[in-house]
Amino acid sequence: MESARTVCRRLFHRVYHPYALWQIARPTARLYGRTFLTDPEVFHPVFFLSTPVFVDYLATLDVGGKRLLDMGTGSGAIGLFAAARGAQVTACDINPRAVALAGENARLNHVEMEVVESDLFAALRGRTFDLICFNLPFYRGQPRTRFDAALFGGPDFETVRAFAAGCRDALAAGGAVAVIFSEDSGRDDVVSLFTAAGLTMVDERTVRKYFELFHLVRFQRASPLPAEQHR
Repeated sequence: MESARTVCRRLFHRVYHPYALWQIARPTARLYGRTFLTDPEVFHPVFFLSTPVFVDYLATLDVGGKRLLDMGTGSGAIGLFAAARGAQVTACDINPRAVALAGENARLNHVEMEVVESDLFAALRGRTFDLICFNLPFYRGQPRTRFDAALFGGPDFETVRAFAAGCRDALAAGGAVAVIFSEDSGRDDVVSLFTAAGLTMVDERTVRKYFELFHLVRFQRASPLPAEQHR
């Protein structure tokens, strides 16, 4: 039997979905006092609910002076708010329209932020970061378009698996990875991809937004095994 929350969530999305589609078609959006240009082919900074939740979470972390990577930047919102708080931000996305849009939004908001087109870490080889952020693709499934890559992480979450593996080499000493994902992703499945990549969970929080539960998890690189310390 379905829970009351599941029923409420279904009813909410029946109303919210057409409203969100109408809003997404508009050329600009406002988030926490800032104006963002939008593109229907790029993950929206407001009406996909995870972005405001992630911005709130990152506001609790000390990012001043940190080298921060905003993976899958979309409109650039995560990186932009971090840069406004003093982070040295590199933002990247596989979608060239997102790269262009994030750059425009940085200029519009008078924020300095490097924006790079990259398939995960492909264009960032040899670089390290103090904090790597990723609003993960929530769903299993094969993306058919560059936009779909923001939503679908492969039939077996191959994108998330590759991201987790890449974080180990891209983290500076003492660095951390912060991610957000939906309850629909399967909490244990997602966490296991990071622990299998040699990362240790150091913080976990949950936030409910309009009947949907979001997981906010931070990882650090696990201590090397004794054999690795002498290599």
